[in-house]
Amino acid sequence: MVVLKTFIAAFLLLTLFVGNKGWAQSYDILITEFLANNTNGLESEWIELHNPNRNVIDLSLYEIGDAIGWKHISDTVVLLPGPNYIVLAQNKENFLAYYSTFDGLIVEPNSWPILNNSGGETVRLRNADSVTVDSFYYEKTFDDNRSWERYISGENISYWGKSYDASGSTPGRANSFFPNSNQTIDLVIAPNPFSPDGDGFEDETVFSYTPPAEGNFSLSIYDISGRIVKTIIEDAEAVPGSISWNGRDDSGRRLPVGIYIVFAECTGDSPAETKLTVVIAR
Repeated sequence: MVVLKTFIAAFLLLTLFVGNKGWAQSYDILITEFLANNTNGLESEWIELHNPNRNVIDLSLYEIGDAIGWKHISDTVVLLPGPNYIVLAQNKENFLAYYSTFDGLIVEPNSWPILNNSGGETVRLRNADSVTVDSFYYEKTFDDNRSWERYISGENISYWGKSYDASGSTPGRANSFFPNSNQTIDLVIAPNPFSPDGDGFEDETVFSYTPPAEGNFSLSIYDISGRIVKTIIEDAEAVPGSISWNGRDDSGRRLPVGIYIVFAECTGDSPAETKLTVVIAR
């Protein structure tokens, strides 16, 4: 009976750590965001790590690196319980001066692998066995202290892209980058039809869109003769969003009842386009 109870206890402990993703998954640690091109008063590069599991990881056993070398994260024990984020800052004091509302975990390594701003660079992470557990190669950085962010889909596929958070980055919290991996523009119009007659009910419709991760985004309205009547968005940054329309043209005049064509286009590295119809009713 004692042996049986010991076996059951061990099994339950194992189940706690394994969960639904397997034993190896409980030891994963990921690079989820970083900022290499620090400007505008931010005098520190930084890298965000994420422990997505329920175990505790000692970061003193890990090293961060660029394309040519490695640096120990810490000479003393730094515990990262999961699920949780931690920021590795080139200069902790400067980081906190810029991100004044940051209240997460942060550590300043004794030395730092300076990250290139352009021309190709790799951010790497390796464990105590000198095995690289995660890495990301980039060829460019972004202006205005916008970071590279990672998104992991439900199929466990990783995508990287530019942060579109209003502050430019999301250190210590969930990322804002959500890619459209199909290289198409997802567009939803609701309500449709809508009736901009001023009665306070469905006077506007909302265009919700998710373009591919890179490029410039435009959204326009055409009548059934093919004439453009309203430019909603023109050559804006290709990031997910939504915007309302009150049924008026570019001159502010109310458009007549009828069917209109909504044309969404993304140009640049990931060209795409889509067309839907919207109906103005009375």
